[in-house]
Amino acid sequence: MGRQQAPFDQAASAYDETFTDSTIGKEQRKRVYHWLNQANFPKKGQRIFEINCGTGADAAYFHQKGIKIKATDGSPEMIEVARSSRDQAIDFSVLDFSKVDQTTIIGEAIFSNFGGLNCLSEIELKQLFQRISVAQNSGDLLAVVIMPRFCFMEGLYFFTRLKWSKLFRRNTSKGLPVNVDGKDVLTYYHSPRAVQKMLPDYSIQLKKPVAICLPPSYLEPFFAKRPRFLKLLSALEKNLGRISLFSGWSDHYILIAEKK
Repeated sequence: MGRQQAPFDQAASAYDETFTDSTIGKEQRKRVYHWLNQANFPKKGQRIFEINCGTGADAAYFHQKGIKIKATDGSPEMIEVARSSRDQAIDFSVLDFSKVDQTTIIGEAIFSNFGGLNCLSEIELKQLFQRISVAQNSGDLLAVVIMPRFCFMEGLYFFTRLKWSKLFRRNTSKGLPVNVDGKDVLTYYHSPRAVQKMLPDYSIQLKKPVAICLPPSYLEPFFAKRPRFLKLLSALEKNLGRISLFSGWSDHYILIAEKK
């Protein structure tokens, strides 16, 4: 992840415990997979090129379904954990954002989950999409899961805790310092509308909220003591999560597009 590689290296050993295997993390991932299935991603016979694979949970999911995948991440430590904990047949590789282009992309379908692309500023993200567009052919799919500029559940939590100054903390074009295992990582939030404008060579196939009712994963300690409440929120997610309008209000949103 370029200039932010060190903090994510530091987070690698505990990432599965704090997010992947957390109750909230699992529920949010279920919603991503639900929408991928609804959009038939990837198309039959297509390979996947994954950007920001982290510890490889999604790569393992696709591999188990018999889908070929090349999973990449800018953090060597994340890739090391992925290689040691996932099926040895999965192709994991260290690759920085800046190296993702037509010379490195392998596969017709491109996927990036859970805010990996939020490490990029608006200009950097637009440049990445331009390079991806050059690498893909007509009919190829792109699926990204990104954090928008407002999260309803996060705002509600801050409101009830009287932390009103944090209600709209995401709503900035500047990088926001986010604590990652003791180190601040600049995080940029991108609205669905802004991302759609970055994809003029694509037609949008699906846009849905991911966690309009489910809380952000950093609230796991709070909800671990309230499992019934989290179960209720998960049930609500299945209904309200179908409303595309809520994409800009959720913890993440998924956008699936097809190259024209």
